[in-house]
Amino acid sequence: LIPTINIGQAQKKKCAHMLTLVKSTRFQRGASKVLPTRTVRFHRTSEHHTVGEGLIPTINKLQEIFAVTGTKLDLPQLVVIGGQSSGKSSVLENLVGRDFLPRGSGVVTRRPLVLQLQTQPKGEKDYGVFLHKPGQKYYDFSAIKDEIERETERIAGTNKGISADPILLKIYSDRVLPLTLVDTPGIARVPIGDQPANIEVSIRNLIKEYIFQPNAIILAVQSANQDLATSDALQMSKQADPDGLRTVGVLTKIDLMDKGTDCMPVLLGRSFPLRHGWIATVNRSQHDIDSQKAIKDAQAAEAEFFNTHPVYRGVTDRCGSTVLARRCNKLLSDHIKKSLPELRQQINTLIQTRTNELEMYGEPLSTDTSSGWHLLQLLGKYAEVYSMAILGTGAVVSDSTVQTLNGGARIRYIFNDVFSRNLASISPTAGLTTRDIRTAIKNAAGSKPALFVPDQAFEVLAQRQIKWLREPALACAESVYNELSKLGIEIESKDLSRFWKLRDQITTILDEVLREQLQKTNKMINMAIELELAYINTSHPDFIGLSMLTDRPEAGSSDSDFADFKPKKDSHSGGFFSFIFGGGETQAPVPPPKTKFSPSDIETSELTEREKTQITIIRQLLDSYVGISKKNIQDQVTKIVMMVLVKGTLDGLKRELTTRLYHGDSSDYSHLLQESEDVELKRRSCKQDLDALHQARKVLQQTEFSDFSE
Repeated sequence: LIPTINIGQAQKKKCAHMLTLVKSTRFQRGASKVLPTRTVRFHRTSEHHTVGEGLIPTINKLQEIFAVTGTKLDLPQLVVIGGQSSGKSSVLENLVGRDFLPRGSGVVTRRPLVLQLQTQPKGEKDYGVFLHKPGQKYYDFSAIKDEIERETERIAGTNKGISADPILLKIYSDRVLPLTLVDTPGIARVPIGDQPANIEVSIRNLIKEYIFQPNAIILAVQSANQDLATSDALQMSKQADPDGLRTVGVLTKIDLMDKGTDCMPVLLGRSFPLRHGWIATVNRSQHDIDSQKAIKDAQAAEAEFFNTHPVYRGVTDRCGSTVLARRCNKLLSDHIKKSLPELRQQINTLIQTRTNELEMYGEPLSTDTSSGWHLLQLLGKYAEVYSMAILGTGAVVSDSTVQTLNGGARIRYIFNDVFSRNLASISPTAGLTTRDIRTAIKNAAGSKPALFVPDQAFEVLAQRQIKWLREPALACAESVYNELSKLGIEIESKDLSRFWKLRDQITTILDEVLREQLQKTNKMINMAIELELAYINTSHPDFIGLSMLTDRPEAGSSDSDFADFKPKKDSHSGGFFSFIFGGGETQAPVPPPKTKFSPSDIETSELTEREKTQITIIRQLLDSYVGISKKNIQDQVTKIVMMVLVKGTLDGLKRELTTRLYHGDSSDYSHLLQESEDVELKRRSCKQDLDALHQARKVLQQTEFSDFSE
């Protein structure tokens, strides 16, 4: 017994179609012509089984939803591009089977037209519906043409202006396959009317907004009687889709090619190959349009042309509007299947983003007695967030917190890096010349020669150098003040951001509190500097002091240490007792005294060995003691700034805000709790977007993949 195999109707048609192609076509090697052995008829797709019956309408619903809200989403769709007079309008009308597009010279399509084709039961009357006129059905397709022109002029003007605002038109017919197409303006080079001088750039940028979307399938329409190497449509599709993975080529006006030429190299993929190939079509001529030749008759003429043509009748699977419709339908449906998971993820992400944004706008406040309580809540929340940002207890100031330091981390950086670096850059002997040190030693010794380095000279010089630490200390406090002030502007609780008057008042009060605390901080910093100046503690355990005299008796100096000392004239060099051992040296003969004495004679005389040793010791002592003072100042200033400026501000902020802004529950706070003018608009828009996104997610959840298989 031979078992009976049941084959579905669709599989039978597919097998029969493939068998017909095999029997009907023979190719000669190296020739561009096809030798047919059997005529191939166009097979119409069964109205009972079309690809994308559920998928494409799903995308159409999403387009309608997002067109109302203006939400940008990368939806799968066919984008039709081409130059002027390339035949785009004729291709679209052949797909629809109706004459419904405006025609004329120059740029006719001046706004993108989102065209949604939806199959309806056989016998139902064809009609169209515009998104901007919901509920109104257009059974007269000439009225659809007029409405497109009116809507275009309403937005783009009456003098050839261009607009990126799309028109959405849905057409229901029993003669169409489910498709979603976007008809873009033809690429123009010369401006006319109100068009700007850069009209070509404007149109190209408009087209790029659609074709550069990863889910867009590009229909590059090009006239067959023009050189494809100069095609604007191919050039732009190459920019958006370099590998040709989502581009379909459409050759129009095949019947207008010169005699003896054909487009077989292109159709067979030998020239300008595309992943999804090329489709050849025949358009209505201008005479056919003027004589109002029906689209149905034009399609029949197109089929007859390809079936009887000696070259194209062997490749009818690549010719005709019917083949183009099936190819586009199949490609769009497959692309939708692949993009649905990513589309769901995009919608979920947008829902989360819009939900967070709506929470930030909050609910409108009522003018009742609870406004005082709400004000206290806002003030307390602001003070809490401000404190958390400084103390580092997990508050997030903004998205930049993962890229830059903020709040308390920035203050710590000022203490440990900026302030420390500024102190380290100050040399213990900054601004002291050899002459200054020598003069201080001489003045401290008076009329008696010093056996050792005079204490008074060291103290005077040490005090002078410690004063250099005042400027970086005050600058540290100023930097922390600036950070605290900046932080007060940057942080906002999600409720406070919508009350601009209250936010301004809080910012003003915070600035006043900070300035008051800064004055107190500067006063205490000056006090800390004065404490260092008041008593030079040479008994400090870290100070080298006289131990240098015994532990490092060999510590001397080189001539380079006194390079800044240049006497103005020659002078005698007198002998002196050894500084360490008290010994004497033979003095050189003293010249006879001058008749007049000048103080500059002492200042410009050459250094003796004794003076060099004293100056070297003074420098080493200053280096040790000023280093100790730097550590003291760094520690004290850091504590003063934290106690007075930072902690004082945190402790007093909430108290000051409450005292100045809250005056009891019976007071009227409507002037403070007045929302910004655009908050209500943003809240309403955000709610609309959120409703649309929830609706879109519901549409996708209702999608059944099992219904989309062939």
